[in-house]
Amino acid sequence: MATTDMPPFVTEIDGADLAAQIEALTVAEEADAGYDRSLFPHWRDDDDNGCDARDDVLVAQDLSGNLTAGDCGETMSGEWMSMYDGETVTESGDLDIDHFVPLKEAWGSGAGDWTTEDRQAYANSLEQPWHLVAVTASSNRSKSDKDPADWMPTDETVWCAYIWAWTQVKTEWDLSVDEAEQAALLEYAAAC
Repeated sequence: MATTDMPPFVTEIDGADLAAQIEALTVAEEADAGYDRSLFPHWRDDDDNGCDARDDVLVAQDLSGNLTAGDCGETMSGEWMSMYDGETVTESGDLDIDHFVPLKEAWGSGAGDWTTEDRQAYANSLEQPWHLVAVTASSNRSKSDKDPADWMPTDETVWCAYIWAWTQVKTEWDLSVDEAEQAALLEYAAAC
């Protein structure tokens, strides 16, 4: 049993349960042909609160507790913990908002067959705190569109949480995994 208290979410992870969730995912080759980031309309204000999804994440994941929807649309000062490298950031301009399962990865795992509305919902989803995460720009660019077979956070203490959240997104959105991705997920889950 592993526990994470690294923002933006807290969870207890049972390695055997996680492995079962990973094994339940559909295994298929990725189909990246036709991918274009613009096919995922993102940073929209789908909840009509005056903040786009990026700003909603910044407000929600701010640890200072001082930010509100009134701060949206401007450079924000607060406190964020970047899950991927453990760095504390105080200026929103130093952060990227990462799609936990990157848009290109989602496309190749099934989103290529979705409607534009479904892809917009995915790109702006605020329902779970692990879907979109505020992380340092450098860690997000290091990750790029890689899956866990090719990239993991430099902060090894979050590996179980990372694998758990990756699996949750894949499950929630009915996205497939390729063989190498599933093997890596299972290997990491075995250590949780």
